[in-house]
Amino acid sequence: MKKLLTILCGIIIGLSLFVSIGNTAKAAECGCDVTPVLGAEKNKIVANLLSSHEFKNVKHLLKSEGYSYRGAKNIEVLINHSHKDTVMVGVPFYNEDGTIEMAAFFNGIYMGLGSNED
Repeated sequence: MKKLLTILCGIIIGLSLFVSIGNTAKAAECGCDVTPVLGAEKNKIVANLLSSHEFKNVKHLLKSEGYSYRGAKNIEVLINHSHKDTVMVGVPFYNEDGTIEMAAFFNGIYMGLGSNED
């Protein structure tokens, strides 16, 4: 009887890990035709951006404003097919509070900082 109760409790705990209750957050549809870039192509785009003068100037500017850059690990690369195949790169910088703000580069040109907060 103890084994049956143990197995039953284990199943309940296991199922509770995979089943969630409530509303899940859903992003609003933007209507853009955007695809993520992965693998070697992403690495090439990121390497070109990180070696550019534009990125080095932005990195220096943001560091002087109190932001910190922690490497290329979480850089996101997207291609927006709705706007002439624009290559969009988001580089995470951490502000003084420790929250992430993304520096946006469109075709290698800095467009500004954006956060995930509304």
